[in-house]
Amino acid sequence: MDFRDISDLSIVTMIIPQSRLPNCLSKVLSAWQYNAIQFDCRGTVIGEHWLQALLPIMNPECEYLQFVVKDADVDAFMNFCVEVNDLHLPGAGAIFTTKCTRAFSNSKYILSYKDNTDTDSFTSQDEAQQQFKHELHAIYGLIQSGRTEQAIKAAIQAGSHGPIVYFVEGRGTRDRAGWLKITKKPYEEVVMVLVEDIDRANVVDALVTAGKIGSLGSGVVFDMPVEQGLINLPTSISNKSHRSSNEQITAAIDKLMGNTDWRNSDTLKSLINNTQLQQSENSEEVERVLLNALLPRKHANDFLDQILIIGIPGANVIYTKLFALDDAENEKGVQLHHERVQIRMVVLKEQAEHYMAELKKFAIEQDYNGVTLYEQELGQAVSYRIKTKEKTESVRLYRGARVES
Repeated sequence: MDFRDISDLSIVTMIIPQSRLPNCLSKVLSAWQYNAIQFDCRGTVIGEHWLQALLPIMNPECEYLQFVVKDADVDAFMNFCVEVNDLHLPGAGAIFTTKCTRAFSNSKYILSYKDNTDTDSFTSQDEAQQQFKHELHAIYGLIQSGRTEQAIKAAIQAGSHGPIVYFVEGRGTRDRAGWLKITKKPYEEVVMVLVEDIDRANVVDALVTAGKIGSLGSGVVFDMPVEQGLINLPTSISNKSHRSSNEQITAAIDKLMGNTDWRNSDTLKSLINNTQLQQSENSEEVERVLLNALLPRKHANDFLDQILIIGIPGANVIYTKLFALDDAENEKGVQLHHERVQIRMVVLKEQAEHYMAELKKFAIEQDYNGVTLYEQELGQAVSYRIKTKEKTESVRLYRGARVES
């Protein structure tokens, strides 16, 4: 099947408790023509009592759902999802939408509703209109597993709602490391947080610092502008009031830090200055975008090899399930899932069109069906940047005499 331009679409993302998934899929797929991409994730809840700072973070199970939706249907679709899942209630979850700036697909699931222009039955819902927020950002931090908890705590302290965490498989740096790749695991964790614009810079800085984004293969942090959304993710649980003294708090921090050096103001200033310097060295003032590829899982390995061959520096892979409307309407009434992979790539904006054309060409040559490629804007991306050494004049000394080489 030939690829078609589908650039008038948006991605609606919904985060709900695991227990709500069956009811959500049943109602959304029966009322709307849109299919669901689903993968597992976990939320994060931190206790308010100061002693719980020493304990592991609570991780309630969540479901991460994505829908490719026509721009004209976004408002009505989001309102429907809010009502079905009670997302207006505290701690119930979140929903937000991001725009596709460029997209192509040869998937029958997407092209079928792309051709359907009759949206009257969907936009005439009676649900009350929700007051969605508009100045929001979705921030994603691809971070090594051992640093996830400290990144979560740092993000919350910087002003984010309860972060969502899910596993991905990284490709790029590890594949180029030769036999040394045995020292780096292929699996990483993504910390995703939703923030208002006023907190965006602080949360990005917190994730970069806590995740130690500054060494080779350490990960990447990027933020994506959100068109509109509603956030009711849990962040903390209340406890009986137990006030702690300054001495107790200081002792707890001493234990966490392993020393008392942090009390020295000069040490704190040095740490802050070093962090800001490292971030400036690893953040380039160039525009980047996020390329996404959604395709059948059986094609994943060959497609990933092609990504590296054409020069894309790296990618992360999420194994997903696709739930389609025709599955819910089969004779047995059983909801089936089709295995898919979602591949995300942070690339320079000026190279995005070339990369997308090359990936589309490869899919056509390999006769792949069910492939969707789309691009989304990014606000900022921070990752490791190889430092180039200045060229110096090559000089040799022989018995103290200068010899030109």
